[in-house]
Amino acid sequence: MAFLQESEWMFLNEIAYNISFIYSFDEMRRKTLQWLRMLMRFDGAVFSLVEGEQVTGSVVCGMEDNSTAVFQETYGEDNPLLWLMISGRGAAWLQSELLTDEAMEESRFYQKFYRPRQYHYAMGMNIVFREDVVGLLTFYRRRENGDFTKRELFIIDQLQKHLAYRLYYEAKKGDTRYFYAKGYHERICREFSLTARESELLDYAVKGYSNEKIAALMHISVNTVKKHFHSLYEKMHVKNRVQLLQSLPLSTDKINFDEL
Repeated sequence: MAFLQESEWMFLNEIAYNISFIYSFDEMRRKTLQWLRMLMRFDGAVFSLVEGEQVTGSVVCGMEDNSTAVFQETYGEDNPLLWLMISGRGAAWLQSELLTDEAMEESRFYQKFYRPRQYHYAMGMNIVFREDVVGLLTFYRRRENGDFTKRELFIIDQLQKHLAYRLYYEAKKGDTRYFYAKGYHERICREFSLTARESELLDYAVKGYSNEKIAALMHISVNTVKKHFHSLYEKMHVKNRVQLLQSLPLSTDKINFDEL
């Protein structure tokens, strides 16, 4: 039996595309949660980054923004599901398949995070790149709304590689020393016949500057910046700034797509 109808597949593919297309990292994560809510029902969701054994930089959907602090402070506090994150397991999971209700309800994490929000069921997925956990998606439902299903596990599993690549890219994009030390900026300008202005734009893009900051530095309007970027994208055969930066050797850890 098919989990998704054709229209749902198309929408899921659109979500996957926008994981790379949306330049703002936090906006991408919030939009991903909002769009997933159109494919599956949940009462609350958290999209966190993982550093070592700590969750950080969380964004939420369906709950108050201050819930992120409670989640991050208590996730590692007597949480029977913490071993999943530490294990590096990449497959999506259902809480009900791993724990009894009693085992979860006795934990301090349940008392401090679940109970005040009346959550009972949970589903989640580690976002894993090359055996390293770089992010964590968790979804919650209240008891009256029933448990999550295999269909919903299937949906979030389809986004694993897309999210893993974007999160790894975000972690590495600030490392530009290798890019400049090896002369890649000049080499790319020659290879794609970039004008002086396009070369300057490439430099600012690598440094992560916003369109507004670039406009101020170049003494032009934001719309003019966008037009110059459009010309740059056409020459470099990409569609947006994320794809542009993904194509550049910004560090010695440049990603091999075949190994992803």
